[in-house]
Order: sequence, then structure tokens, then C-alpha cells
Amino acid sequence: MDDGSTDGTRTMIESVTDPRVRYEWASNSGGPATPRNRGIDAARADWICFLDADDLWYPNKLEQTERAIRSDPATDLFCHDVVTSVPGSDLKSLSRCGPFEKDLYRVMLIEGNQVITSATTVRRDFLNRHQLRFNTSSDYVIVEDFDLWLRMALNGGQFKRLREPLGVYVLEQDSISTDLTRFQRNRMVLLYDHVYRLQPFERDKDRLWHELNCYLKLEQGKTLVARKQFGAGMRALALGFRGAPAGSIKHSVSKLVRRIRKSIS
Repeated sequence: MDDGSTDGTRTMIESVTDPRVRYEWASNSGGPATPRNRGIDAARADWICFLDADDLWYPNKLEQTERAIRSDPATDLFCHDVVTSVPGSDLKSLSRCGPFEKDLYRVMLIEGNQVITSATTVRRDFLNRHQLRFNTSSDYVIVEDFDLWLRMALNGGQFKRLREPLGVYVLEQDSISTDLTRFQRNRMVLLYDHVYRLQPFERDKDRLWHELNCYLKLEQGKTLVARKQFGAGMRALALGFRGAPAGSIKHSVSKLVRRIRKSIS
């Protein structure tokens, strides 16, 4: 799905004679949700793998994914680990998806996204049966994938992690600051929608919203401190702990346990 490129992609793709390769161009939509949805609608096979333009798959990614599908036919979403790379630097790290534990919808709503889009393979029938697509609203740009995984989990989707890196997620340095600001804003929109309109587990929606805001302040503070914005970072951390001390401590411990589990799994 070509979302309005002008870099010669069409010429390059049309030189490929393999009939399995299908190419569609459309004017730029302003975000990844629309071309992904076009791809889902155009798909003919039982499974859909996503790959954003700046990311990479290893040569054995599809083979390993097919093997996992055959061994776990009840699973609706597979996600493998990736190597995160920053162009122009030696910064590389292993990013692990999951863990995909029970009550996954609640866990992801509180603790954050556990799925990497370019590492994800989903059952097409599951998306169609539950009428699920990426949200194309401008308020959901950057978090439209998180919303889809949440709604898959809410509809009973079975998730499984493939415990090896099968691709590379490329993190562009120039876009980090801009994307972070937009991500934080749009994530608030997404969480508000889920807390007040979708989630079924907490009747006191105001309390849940207050707790999530405290958690987000903690995450924002950690990010600002990591970026050496110490004053703003410490203020955000203080607000997070002050708003719900018990909940904040529980959340921090939960995140630490999750990180330890990932590092040893």
C-alpha cells in the first residue's frame, strides 16, 4: 500500500514480475491507519503481516511465523521480538513484545502497548468478524495500532509471542521530539475513550481515569529525566506519586517485574 510516495516506488515495484506482488497507490492520507486498512480490505490470504516503510524483516521472518501458525492454530495474533536501531548511531537494543498474560486488555490499558506493529501477524477473519480496523482519526495518529490491539484483546483475541528477533524497528532521531509530544496527547485521547466508553472491568470510571493519569505522569517523568530534562521530569514524577501513592508504587513495581520477566524470558 503506497501512501502517496514520490520516490520512484511505483517504477521499482512494477519491474517485479512475481504475480504475488500487488501494488496500490493513493494520495497521502496523513497517517498509517488508512493504508493499513486498505491493505486489510484488499488482502486475500488468511493472515496479514504488517511492515512499515522504514522497518525491516529478517529473511526467515515469514517462515518462522508460518511455523508458529501451524503449531498454534487457535492464536489470533503473533508478535515477535525486534532489534531497535537508530540510524547514524551504534544504538541498538532488543525490544520484546508481551508478555501476553491473562486479562490482557486490562493489563495493556494500564501498563501500555505490548505489540510492535511491524512484528505483528493477525488472523484476517478475526478482524473482519469483529469489524476491527485501525482508527483513522487524526487524534489517534501514532496510537492507532495500540487501539487495535486493545480492541482485539477486548474481543477475546488470543495473542502469542515469538521469542526471537525477526526484524528491525528503525527509530528516526529527527522525529523523536515531535512524535513524543503528539504521542502523549493522542494516547490520552485513546485512554479516555477506552476508560469511559469501552472498558468493562471498572465501574468507577473516574477513579480509573485518575489512576491512569498518575501512571502517565510517572512515564512522562521517566522519559524527561532520560532526556536530561531533570526539572520537568522530577515535577512530573512528583505529581504522579502525589496523586495516587499506593497505585503509583504498585504500578512501578509491576513495571519492574515485567521488565525482569522480559529480560530472563
